[in-house]
Amino acid sequence: MNPKRGFTILELIVAVTLGAFIAVISGLSLRNASKIFTNVSGRDAAVRNLIKARRILENELILVNLASNRCQIQPAPASLGGDPDGDAINFLSAVNTTTGDTQLLTDGSGSPYYFRNVFYYLSVPTNHDALFGVTCTGGSEGYDFNCPHKILLRGVQDQNPTFDPGDSSTQDTLLAPLAASLVRPTSFPKTTALDTVAANLLHFRVRRSGTAELIVELSAVSLVDAGSKVGVGNRSFRTGPYTIQHQFSIFPKN
Repeated sequence: MNPKRGFTILELIVAVTLGAFIAVISGLSLRNASKIFTNVSGRDAAVRNLIKARRILENELILVNLASNRCQIQPAPASLGGDPDGDAINFLSAVNTTTGDTQLLTDGSGSPYYFRNVFYYLSVPTNHDALFGVTCTGGSEGYDFNCPHKILLRGVQDQNPTFDPGDSSTQDTLLAPLAASLVRPTSFPKTTALDTVAANLLHFRVRRSGTAELIVELSAVSLVDAGSKVGVGNRSFRTGPYTIQHQFSIFPKN
């Protein structure tokens, strides 16, 4: 009867070495997979915010009358010092919130009856540091491109609650001064008067092109990736590998 043969020292060394090699390769693969997932998920979050902002802006700005007495565009206040957070666009809305339809004057002219002011602007919440766990400083490059935690807000004001579609003089007029209505919110407001459209944006700009086109620029930062690689707070993200930029045109019907 042959005795059972055990492993030789050489065989044990080969087995242990092979096991260690497999463990190292597996660890590197898992780390790389985790890094890829983190990068992709960070960019996905930024892209989702940009798409959400675009969808809401397109749906409402398509109805804007671009005449100077119906629509105004100007820089929003600088929340953190430095240059403005982004742009603000203020326009008159003829949408009847009860029916969802455009209200026309009853004088036979076919002209819209403007009920209220609607405005969009970018801002940094007053409790920024507590919300995001970091302190951002305002940048000075024409606009602030340092803070990637800005929120796009939609405000509504009705300066003349008593309306009469038969009397054009009862319509709302543009807010003056607009800056007085562009307040920094606390956290992420969700009210009819001031609503959060999208969070974690870097930049929002609106420009007229001729008399029939609005050009909108939006950008956001892949925060997970940027935070781990270069840090967030006092550096510019105007351009770079962590910034996703989105530009589109709107041709209002009015």
